[in-house]
Order: sequence, then C-alpha cells, then structure tokens
Amino acid sequence: MQHRYRAIRLWEVPTEDLLASPGLLPLAVLSRTDNPVKVLEQVAGMIEGIADRTQQSNIAAATAIIAGLVLDTMVIKRLLREEIMKESVMYQEIEAVAEARGFQQGLEQGRQKEAALILRLLGRRFGEIPRSLTEQVGALSVERLENLGEALLDLQSLSELVSWLEH
Repeated sequence: MQHRYRAIRLWEVPTEDLLASPGLLPLAVLSRTDNPVKVLEQVAGMIEGIADRTQQSNIAAATAIIAGLVLDTMVIKRLLREEIMKESVMYQEIEAVAEARGFQQGLEQGRQKEAALILRLLGRRFGEIPRSLTEQVGALSVERLENLGEALLDLQSLSELVSWLEH
C-alpha cells in the first residue's frame, strides 16, 4: 500500500481558491492576503448568500473560530452575525460547556465565600482556630457549611466543633 500526500500551507494559497467553495470559506482568512479583514468581509457576504440555514450557521461559526487566529474579536463580531452562528450545533456545544463551567465556578466561589464567613464567625466565637480545623471547614460541602452555620449558634467550645466535624 502506498499513500501520497501534499502539505498545503494555507498562508500560501491564493484567497480566490478558498472562496470558490462554501466548505473552504472558513479558511480564507488564513490565505495569502495582505488584508484579512477584507477577506473576512468577502466571506461574510458569501455566507449571507448560502440558502441552507444550517450550512450557513455552521460555516459562520467555523469562520469565526478560525478568524480568531488572525483577527481581533471585535472585527469578527462586526462582520459575522452572531445570531446566525448561534444556530450552529458546535457553537451551541461550546456555549453549553462554557455555561456549565461558569456555573461550577460560581458554585465553588459561593462555597468558598460561605466557608470564609463560617471561619470568621468561628474565629470571633472561639478565638484563633487551629489550621487543621480551618482546613476541615474549608473542605466542607455547601450543605455541611450551612448546617455548621446553624450549629455554630449552639457550639460552646472548639472540642464541640471537632465533635461536630467528625459526625
């Protein structure tokens, strides 16, 4: 079995070659050009002319992602309609992952703030809290932190706190 291939350097390919096929439009901004903004303007116009809405949104999203390698985000947003890109399944997937990541980060930040508040309250109640207890409290889940916040009103000593944390 023998395979032959030819490496293509996009920055050496004439822009017109990539503008000839809808599937190659996203790569056009990386072609041999002195003005990638003008090329993106051309590509955006050609994307607008694609009748199939799904193909149009997928090509727009791919173009935006690839254009991000050489152009500023504001230029890309100005030239490519975001509402079209939002219909792309890949755009939606990227957005869903980012949203989930942001949600998890928000939960973790909230948990950390709640732990910091509980530790401040414990410090006011009992004075300096040993590092081992501080680490245990800092590692508690949100639910356990909320329970500790309520139990804090009844705890009378650090030994009671240690007992509470063990259960």
